[in-house]
Amino acid sequence: MLRPQMNASRMVIDLGGIWEIDVGGKSKSIAVPASWNEQHQELFYEEGPVFYRRELNIPKWARMGRIRLYFGAVNTDCEVYINGRKVGENHIGYLPFEIDVSDSIKVGKNELVVRVINKLKTGGFPSKIPEEGRWFLGSFPPAKFDFIPYGGIIRPVILEFSSDARIEDIWVKTNQSLPKKGQGVIELTVNVSDEAVGKEMKIELAGQEKVLQAEKIQKILFEIEGARFWSIKDPYLYDLKISIGEEDKYHLKIGVRTIEWDDKNLYLNGEPIFLKGFGKHEEFPILGQGTFYPLMVKDFNLLKWIGANSFRTSHYPYSEEWLDLADETGILVIDEAPHVGITRYHYNSGTQEQAVENVKRMIDRDKNHPSVIMWSVANEPESNHPGAESFFKALYEGAKSSDETRPVTFVSAKDRPDESTRDFAMKFFDIVSVNRYYGWYDFQGRIDEGLKALKEDLDLLYQRHKKPVFVTEFGADAIAGLHYDPPQMFSEEYQAEIIKRTIDVLVKKEYIIGTHVWAFADFKTLQNVLRPILNHKGVFTRTRAPKLAAHTLRKLWLNDFQESK
Repeated sequence: MLRPQMNASRMVIDLGGIWEIDVGGKSKSIAVPASWNEQHQELFYEEGPVFYRRELNIPKWARMGRIRLYFGAVNTDCEVYINGRKVGENHIGYLPFEIDVSDSIKVGKNELVVRVINKLKTGGFPSKIPEEGRWFLGSFPPAKFDFIPYGGIIRPVILEFSSDARIEDIWVKTNQSLPKKGQGVIELTVNVSDEAVGKEMKIELAGQEKVLQAEKIQKILFEIEGARFWSIKDPYLYDLKISIGEEDKYHLKIGVRTIEWDDKNLYLNGEPIFLKGFGKHEEFPILGQGTFYPLMVKDFNLLKWIGANSFRTSHYPYSEEWLDLADETGILVIDEAPHVGITRYHYNSGTQEQAVENVKRMIDRDKNHPSVIMWSVANEPESNHPGAESFFKALYEGAKSSDETRPVTFVSAKDRPDESTRDFAMKFFDIVSVNRYYGWYDFQGRIDEGLKALKEDLDLLYQRHKKPVFVTEFGADAIAGLHYDPPQMFSEEYQAEIIKRTIDVLVKKEYIIGTHVWAFADFKTLQNVLRPILNHKGVFTRTRAPKLAAHTLRKLWLNDFQESK
């Protein structure tokens, strides 16, 4: 699926703005895109149904050709109606979906209604704590994850008008390129509509032009001698332009780069790379998880300021504009599916089928971003349960069937020295990714003992799997402005010390390919005795003020640390 695009052949109308919602028979104004939770106090824990409404006025010229209604994401289950008629539905958050509304929209005034439910589900998404379970001592809401289950139309809603003869999809692969020889090999797969088959298709890339007769699906090869490879230090993007006669055009910015891995290393363009960065969240006060461009710009500014080279889209795919900025700035991304809090209740054929489809949809959306170097299919599942084996084998194979060019991982909090934590899923994946909180949840207040245990844990982990190990979360909460000497838990000094000393341990191990601090910034989470309003593990506050740990990392990453191993 291609994102809507405004160009000489396509017209788009952004439907963002002030909509009307109906909740329990009461009407309110609501901003789109944004979560509903913090726009109205009484909606903070609302699960729906919430009915979104707005008017669409369509001019006569727009009735020619195809009309596509595109939702960047709706959390979570939704049905879409135009003029009282159901035209589509979607049942996962954080991923786009489209509806062909060419036969549903009329010239003049139309009514668009979106019915949204954001209910936690045991064995579904978003995941709920099993009734017999006690997660964080009985958190409220009872989510099986550590952030607010934000609801609503959280990403842009766009109407796109195009010709019936159009480009439907483009896949760019550069994995056969030869960086050491400076040879870029770009394999394009172009899908067009039935109406475009047989028409003249022109493709322009790197000063080359190819003209051919369009087929439904066809592969086209370009070779660039002396190619400029996309990298952290030089995130160069080529302009790819494809047109179908005068009827349709589409433009992509693409990067030429390779990703490879072996039993100890991850390679970007043939050179070992060490990932330094964060897990983070796409959320902010009032907006919740709504698409917010100033926040994106600020966060990339801070990633560069602190010396990070990567982040994980924990624990769901972010708005695609995050990846656009990553492409442009040379930040590497581990793209994670919206599968957090998976338990034994998910291990059934129906949920497995949905999860595989979710992974494929994420890959389909983000496949052409050079910044995306790895797929993660889940975060912290109950992977020490036997049911995890077949479930995650299916997710791994589903991801690989969609994209064989990138490594596939999932993030585990299991497979520790304790035999009861042995992970049934890890054996299938290319990279072993783990979350470890020694000195925080384990060995509380005892950093020396915690780091000794961490060393032993990771050495055993590598011996069992003989695959690159990526420490995707570690850290400590720090209440901004709270100081203590000697460092004690929840002080800024304790957070800074545990982060620095953990990194010092990890970089010495040849099988470690990266260290991601949890978290980039503080974020809103569930009510429980461990979380005073926010999760305070951010090295920046929720409003992006740096804590002591941010300055510690900046010194470490900019002055004392190399990106290549």
